[in-house]
Amino acid sequence: MIVGHLGPMNPEKMDSFLTDFEKQKASRLRITTYTEEGDPILSDLYYDGKQINYTFDNTRDKHGGNQKGKDRTSCNKIEKRSVKREGSTKGLEYILTDCKEIIGFHSGDKKEIFLMLKDQ
Repeated sequence: MIVGHLGPMNPEKMDSFLTDFEKQKASRLRITTYTEEGDPILSDLYYDGKQINYTFDNTRDKHGGNQKGKDRTSCNKIEKRSVKREGSTKGLEYILTDCKEIIGFHSGDKKEIFLMLKDQ
């Protein structure tokens, strides 16, 4: 699945991963997000039927500074929830929760990892 400035492409892949999680069926998903400069950031999810192993890789981000690297954690839940963005745009937000460590795209005050936002 690819996420760019125009939003996610192939968002049905995220829904398939979520369905597999709900059915406790092993599943994999790679999310490639592009920076404003066009550099890829990779988020790999592997669900083994018990937990989600998550890898966040921003080593290819040429403008990432000294914080570049590959980080790994495991999470027990993935959630989809309705959100309202700036203005009146409604969307679905996909997040990882109940994680050993909070890595990648996240809000410091929330104990969750942001995966993507899809307009409704």
